Amino acid sequence: MKLRIGKRPAPGRDEVLETYSFPSRTVQIVQGEGERIRWQCDCEKFRRWSSHREPLWCKHIAKAAARRSIERLTRRVASAKDAEH
Repeated sequence: MKLRIGKRPAPGRDEVLETYSFPSRTVQIVQGEGERIRWQCDCEKFRRWSSHREPLWCKHIAKAAARRSIERLTRRVASAKDAEH
């Protein structure tokens, strides 16, 4: 039996894991070198903040993180209910 393993991105390239769209902004979850995960937003505040060393954050990322948490929670609840029946 052959095992199929997905292709890994080339070193130095980022892989977009998830994209969350809002009416005027887009937030992405990106996996970079060393399996490191980071959030990116296309808003002006996020671009200006890039000179700081602290984790980058804006209200759009907060909204996307909340949406992701709700999606993951409701998937778990739905799959647990399906398993009972």
